[in-house]
Amino acid sequence: MFRRGARSWAGAALGAFAVLACGTPGPYDAYRAQHPGWDGEFAREGASLEEVVAGLYAPATSEDARTEVVALQLWRAQGGVATPIDALAWRRGDVTLAADTDVIVIAKRACRAERGLEDLEVERVGYYLLPSLRVAAFDDYAFGKACAVTNVFRAARGPVIPLEHAAAQRIASDFGRVSLDPAQLYRRGLAYLEAGRVRDAQGVLTAAEPGFRAVSARLEPGKPAPELYTEAARLRAQLMRALGVKAEPAPR
Repeated sequence: MFRRGARSWAGAALGAFAVLACGTPGPYDAYRAQHPGWDGEFAREGASLEEVVAGLYAPATSEDARTEVVALQLWRAQGGVATPIDALAWRRGDVTLAADTDVIVIAKRACRAERGLEDLEVERVGYYLLPSLRVAAFDDYAFGKACAVTNVFRAARGPVIPLEHAAAQRIASDFGRVSLDPAQLYRRGLAYLEAGRVRDAQGVLTAAEPGFRAVSARLEPGKPAPELYTEAARLRAQLMRALGVKAEPAPR
């Protein structure tokens, strides 16, 4: 999808959107002014490109956290090739996009908070796929109290799947390999099943197993398992049942 000659502009996006974030009004405030009934929700099917960009700049939902957009990329996908969109020009209205334009949004966001004498900083990279300028799939990260991370993944369907692959390829190229914990992987497997992508769900189950077993091996006999492990074990069993795989007991 991303031809080798297409330039990466994560660094340029950082400077350009730092200006946007500090400007008056920024993407969030500008969109709120035009849509007073908007509640800030943007990682949802059918959301517009304007809504997605505004949502990425929304203030933190927790009073003890500060969030910022570290880098933002907009890509126009057409015929197996994706080219960058000048986001500043798009916001000014100097770049217009036809209603049938397929767009990929990639955002790296950071959360910072203080917990006692400890400074917390968490970064995550997500993407939003907008065939014909409307969200159809996404990998969205949100931050809560003490920068606790929540992730919602909606798998692409049918003709949108190449956009999903392209987004993953660009993220790996510009931001490095994304590490997912077992529970997050199993949730993705279930999301793939919901989208009818059985082979991808099977691949997730296979990929998650070594990490899950490694965590299992570190559990202390006779002591309660951590909540994250218990949740991963539950999702693992659910994915196995859905795939018709013999639900082996979680190794201990």
